[in-house]
Amino acid sequence: MSSDTSDKNASDNESSQSLQGQEIAKKYTPHPLPPVPEGMSKSQWKKVWRRKRWEETKEEFSQKRREKKVRAKLSRRAKIQEYKDRGEEIPEELCRKPRKNTTQLDSGIKIVIDCAFDDLMNEKEVISLSNQITRAYSFNKRENHHAHVTVTSFDKRLKERFERDLKDSRFYDWKNFEFTGDSQLPVENTVYLTADTDETLESLEPGTTYIVGGIVDKNRHKLLCYNKARELGIPTRKLPLAQYINLTGREVLTSTHVIQLMLRYFDNRDWKEAFEAILPPRKLEEVAKSLEVGVEDSAADGTSKSTSENACDLEDSIDATSAIEAVVDVPKK
Repeated sequence: MSSDTSDKNASDNESSQSLQGQEIAKKYTPHPLPPVPEGMSKSQWKKVWRRKRWEETKEEFSQKRREKKVRAKLSRRAKIQEYKDRGEEIPEELCRKPRKNTTQLDSGIKIVIDCAFDDLMNEKEVISLSNQITRAYSFNKRENHHAHVTVTSFDKRLKERFERDLKDSRFYDWKNFEFTGDSQLPVENTVYLTADTDETLESLEPGTTYIVGGIVDKNRHKLLCYNKARELGIPTRKLPLAQYINLTGREVLTSTHVIQLMLRYFDNRDWKEAFEAILPPRKLEEVAKSLEVGVEDSAADGTSKSTSENACDLEDSIDATSAIEAVVDVPKK
């Protein structure tokens, strides 16, 4: 298939999706907010009302989502069959990886997601953290190596989120994944990953436990995990991203990226290879360019860009939903 044809098809698909979106928007009728109950603010009532509306419509939504998945599956099969009939190679985007890697090896490491920061997050951030944990589980069963992952301080709103909205995932039965309400962290043979430390994690060693701070806070709480690790006497490290990727500033990655990077490292015990495989090159290029522009602008007016601003740059570029307190080494000017 020529590039012109591919571009035309992509353009047609975009136009079709745009028209469909416009039709849906025309048919959509927003539900008016009922009168605010006495003793409750409008903001609080909106949250309660949204939850109530969701409970009333979630079955209908789930059914539509299932139907959409079926249509997508049939469409994908039809496209694959077309390539087979023409004797052409099936494009990579149509080839799905198996949901479970049957040849997985044990990496020998343990990973703890420290979720003792519930009170420091809003509702959306708790939801975002729960989504990151589910994606981490997915990668832990698909990568060539797996780790034993424990989610600690699994209580309060995070636990409610899983038991209320994610109960169908049967999370308590996840293989190599454990949920516990215990807040106590291991201390011996343990490393706490945080971007606030000066020490770099050169390699991952079997028999070691690596702690990732389970907080989604858009970089509001500085030194949170670093100070906690120091109080507990746990050594701190950060991933050596700057040794292989040309970025500057304090960078923050999502929990999903952190755990996937650690698992991918064991394929060849090569950080560079893991970074290039997991972090999207396009995203890295965008961040690098934006940081270069920031440095040039700062040099022009005699100021320097703050580390928190740089963290927000990478966070928005790699994952707009959230970032976990974690992890990367950066060069110091």
